[in-house]
Amino acid sequence: MSAPEVATVRFGPLERRGVLLGLGFPQLAVLGVGLMVALAGVYTAGGRGLVVGAPIWASLVIVATAVVRGRPLLEWLPLIASWRTRVLTDATTLVARPTAPTPGTLTLPGIPGRLAVTMSPTLDAALVLDRRAGTVTAVARVHGTGFVLDGASAQDHKVAGWGRVLASTCHMSRVLRVQVLTRTVAGGSPTARAWWRRNAAAAPSLAGRVVAELLEDVTAQARRAETFVAVALRIPRGSARRITRASAERVEQDLGAIADALRAAELVIDRWVDVDDLAMVLRTTYDPAGARNAVVSNPPPPDDGARPAGFSLHGPMGAREHWTYLRTDSAAHATYWVAQWPRSDVHPGFLQPLLASTGAARTLTITAEPIGTAQALREIRRAQVEHAADKTRRDRIGQIEDEATRTEVAELARREAEIVAGHGDLRFTGVLTVTAPTVEELEVGCTATEGAAAQALCEVRRLVGQQALAHAAAALPLARGVL
Repeated sequence: MSAPEVATVRFGPLERRGVLLGLGFPQLAVLGVGLMVALAGVYTAGGRGLVVGAPIWASLVIVATAVVRGRPLLEWLPLIASWRTRVLTDATTLVARPTAPTPGTLTLPGIPGRLAVTMSPTLDAALVLDRRAGTVTAVARVHGTGFVLDGASAQDHKVAGWGRVLASTCHMSRVLRVQVLTRTVAGGSPTARAWWRRNAAAAPSLAGRVVAELLEDVTAQARRAETFVAVALRIPRGSARRITRASAERVEQDLGAIADALRAAELVIDRWVDVDDLAMVLRTTYDPAGARNAVVSNPPPPDDGARPAGFSLHGPMGAREHWTYLRTDSAAHATYWVAQWPRSDVHPGFLQPLLASTGAARTLTITAEPIGTAQALREIRRAQVEHAADKTRRDRIGQIEDEATRTEVAELARREAEIVAGHGDLRFTGVLTVTAPTVEELEVGCTATEGAAAQALCEVRRLVGQQALAHAAAALPLARGVL
């Protein structure tokens, strides 16, 4: 009797819709200006006018149609202008003030304005209020019961359970997005070291000294995996300035429903992240060397898992954003965007090469943003109309429809059928941050990460000119949303 096979998954292609022949409104506008310049030259001076005006109209045509690194050239211009403006105004540098920060507030690179942090009354969860975005975010520290070594039926059961978690968010009107963040951090065995300190013999021996040195080395150099689920909710009415007790209770109701769905999917919620835990997460993100030293010098109490005390809630002491990376207290970070997911049938654990980091630390974030049924159907049908119009134009000029276009049309039909059948629709975004102590080690880690992404059949692109914004979305469990 043959063993059961695990159900495979397949992702749709990256949508590249346009108004006319794949070109968007801005591209068509620039192209139209270029054609008008060319026609004006022809009408005023004939062929000579066309040649004289060539530098102008040819440049406009190139700007409208050229594609650089998978992005239209026209979309690069605002990014470059914004980057140059921030460099000239020194907005790419953040230095913490020597004064004590305002209690309950956070200033982080890549996040405009200040974030307010308060505690929920019952769950003891830190609620992060972003007034500009209109969201309140809570974070749960979770772990699974294994997946890679499970049998096919167990893996299918867990995949279906996670699908039900995402489906439940589509029916919760206040849920804006759900973020799953998994990362590797230094300090692999602080609990073992704390146990040795409490239970080791008072009289030192050679064996005891050897064990102590081994534990010191393991605690300082080994790594452990952490997984967080962050949920961003709409701010309840009347809570734009601060979270009242009544609004916090409404937030807790939604968090409780999501917690029940996670438990039904066989995910274990270790605890909701409180203010102290959030401070540790931020410290290990921006200052991994300092956090590692704190773990070594101040191990956690026996009943507190892997959470050492003594971390205060604040952002990095300093940060400088560069074109291709972000430098913080004791680390350099580079963030990638997952531009293409696997386009063929793959095992649900296809991301394992990216999660198994042996060199530079990696943080992988997948954000799911529920889309309302009416909005999703409008977007799908608008895209179908655009594809139909493009097909008519291609037939008129004798252009052949390529396989990529046929795949997009089939994917739209599949999504529409699933929504009509009662399923929810979500917009997924994947971002990946590589962290290393120095820029040189970071480049080595980036090369290894790109190879691991290829093994996972994913196409990743290193973001430029927006590394601070990308790092906040990828490395912080704050459900910052899509870029």
